[in-house]
Amino acid sequence: MQIAATSLAEIVTRRRKPLWREQYVLVVLGAALGALAGALFPTVAVDFKPLGDVFISLIKMTIAPLIYLVVVTGIAQVGDMRAVGRIGLKAFVYFEAVTTLCLLLSLVVVRWVQPGAGVAPATAQQAQTVSRFAQAHMESLSDYLQHMIPDSFVGAFAKGDVLQVLVLALLTGIGLLMLGERGATLRSAMERVTELVFKVVHVVVALAPIGAFGAMAFTVAKFGVSTLYALALLVGTAWAMMAFFIFVVLGVICRSIGIRLMDLLRMLRTELLVVLGTSSSETAIPGMMEKLPAAGVGRAVAGLVIPSGYSFNLDGVALTLPLSAMFVAQVYGIELTAAQQLSLFVVMLFTSKGAAGVTGGAFAALAATVIAAGLPAEGLALLLGIDRFMSLARAITNTIGNAVAAIVVAKWDGEFDAAAWTASTTTPTAK
Repeated sequence: MQIAATSLAEIVTRRRKPLWREQYVLVVLGAALGALAGALFPTVAVDFKPLGDVFISLIKMTIAPLIYLVVVTGIAQVGDMRAVGRIGLKAFVYFEAVTTLCLLLSLVVVRWVQPGAGVAPATAQQAQTVSRFAQAHMESLSDYLQHMIPDSFVGAFAKGDVLQVLVLALLTGIGLLMLGERGATLRSAMERVTELVFKVVHVVVALAPIGAFGAMAFTVAKFGVSTLYALALLVGTAWAMMAFFIFVVLGVICRSIGIRLMDLLRMLRTELLVVLGTSSSETAIPGMMEKLPAAGVGRAVAGLVIPSGYSFNLDGVALTLPLSAMFVAQVYGIELTAAQQLSLFVVMLFTSKGAAGVTGGAFAALAATVIAAGLPAEGLALLLGIDRFMSLARAITNTIGNAVAAIVVAKWDGEFDAAAWTASTTTPTAK
């Protein structure tokens, strides 16, 4: 727990920086300047895309070792195999309950709003653009389960597959538990390496304003504001629905466990702004893995719940899958029966679990859902132009949903330090 203790001490004692030097202010400024550049100089700004891509690549570079080390050391500190299983079971129950709620909420909203009514179907030429997404997702549950197991130990790290790295970390952590006192030296060494990786993350995150600038400049230059007009109702519905989920549903969940959602949002404001600027929820993992344990969430709980949540608790994806799939059905005038909608719901329970927390993964999940439900795959072409804007809200919702999940499971498992939470959320310099 040395990292958590050190981080909490830094939060409490850190002197307040001038506002213009705060990381979240710089991220907002970078994103705003990027949007302005994209609007005023689109031909130039479209070439800024590598700035955002490089930043995301740097963050993703740290994800695999960070998750592996935090999960392994977290399990080792639990000291009890039964505790690991208990945390995992509680996390799974929470994930399934919230995912089901998201899917049902989206199905109700899309039938009420009817965003696809009156939209012209995609042309055959547009349909060719999305054909590559048809094979970008697991086709069955058995394929998905097989995908969880890496071909080799280093293979999972080389591919940066979060789920495979998590499996390796669980096995390694269990192995350390079985070693008992003989593994004390190894555990200590891994904790030191974990500290090193966090320092590397701090260096990378310092580049967030540049990454946000490049990503926003490209988005505005490439797609333009006019792209939103054709499907404004769909985008507006998605954003409104996810805002309702965050501030009402997650707000109620937070209240039920004795914390305030706004305190959590303030704590993670830098991470959330980076997510907003890059459309990638994975960029928030390092910050959450450090800040939540420092704020009282048990390190083992955070180490297990947050990484697994990026495969099993993608609330933003679960909210937009029914909305987008039913949008395609409405565009083509397809009226799904109750039995067909139930079948679509079951399909989405699985496809919503396999989307990675990076831009594009959710579109692959949508392609799998549309194809599995027998809906016209060419309708996906209509969603390409707005997927970038949908991904902004998806990424924010995924991030906040996983942070809340970690706190809920920690409270449920008795691994939540209320005093540390109060100290971190009431300190004006917490960031």
